[in-house]
Amino acid sequence: MKKLIAVILASLFIISGCTSPSSISDLGLDDPRFDGYVPEKSIYYNPESRIKFRVSPMIETTYLAVEMANGGNDFTNYQDNTPYVEAGRERFRDFEDHEFVRMLSSMMARGYTYDAIPSSIYHFNENFELRDDIEINEFTMKRSSGQENLEKLMVYLKAFRMDSDFDSYFLENKEEYIKMMDKGHHMLTSHNVEEVVESFYGKPIQNSIITITPYAKNAYGVSIGLKTGSLEVLPTLGVYDDDEIFLNVLVHEISHTYVNPLTAKQGEILDETEGLYAPIEKVMSSQAYTTWETTVNEHIVRVSTAIILRDILGETAYENALARDRERGFEYIDEIVESVSYYTENRDKYPTFQDYHPELMKVFLEIK
Repeated sequence: MKKLIAVILASLFIISGCTSPSSISDLGLDDPRFDGYVPEKSIYYNPESRIKFRVSPMIETTYLAVEMANGGNDFTNYQDNTPYVEAGRERFRDFEDHEFVRMLSSMMARGYTYDAIPSSIYHFNENFELRDDIEINEFTMKRSSGQENLEKLMVYLKAFRMDSDFDSYFLENKEEYIKMMDKGHHMLTSHNVEEVVESFYGKPIQNSIITITPYAKNAYGVSIGLKTGSLEVLPTLGVYDDDEIFLNVLVHEISHTYVNPLTAKQGEILDETEGLYAPIEKVMSSQAYTTWETTVNEHIVRVSTAIILRDILGETAYENALARDRERGFEYIDEIVESVSYYTENRDKYPTFQDYHPELMKVFLEIK
């Protein structure tokens, strides 16, 4: 289980034999064949909370299709073969040749795996339409073979859900979904996560939506940039028995909403210290941190997360988090630990993280 943490922090469906590929190859979202189809929406657990839980039919359909489509590709999002996965495969086995599954399989062979799947899906609303309130993530689009290709996949996803009646299956599992969300919510409330995070940063948490997917093997700290300049936090993961895994992902991703906008205002220091990226570029880019600004944010967020986890779970969780980050090539992590620790010890002088962030950025100047 511990091995999952490294995967987590790095960074299903079938459109079938009953529908020939040629019959849907030119489909659009407004095609007459969709007349009368009203897709089921996500099931929310605590919609009034700042940290919300949901199970998304968009994600559940795609994850199951990944499982059914992998063939020679060993990628999966599930923990072994659980009754939930096996029931889905059996329920929809007549749709294994659906265009959605076949297109998904082709995309996976070109690198459409891991976080690229939820990240790309979150570019769309629950009516399969590209959202107009987001800044399109070009890196995600590249991994999805382009926006046009991804929009086509969404049409096929819609066709699969209608053709297979996946939405009925989704509703049949509602009770299980709610049990899992209840378990995740208990982890948050029993450890006072909202209070600890808000105390550390000195400001309330922005709205965050946690997408729970049953028996997930991998967890992804996805976020979407909004045109307003803020981030929409959309972690996607299972509810693990190990609190450290679950809470690490959530705190990490929530921390980005505090850190990223502040770093973006430090263009002068970012430009002056950009040479620090070259020595670690290879190891950072292999983890999808392809710019110096992103790498700066990851250093700061990982240290902040480790310190918050110490307050929530204790010293071992703190040491574990920092050890993993050192192993993963975050070269400047110890200097950031020293600086952020100074912030936590001098809150009378720096009431909020925003007050201290300009001082924290000077660490990179000192390293240079």
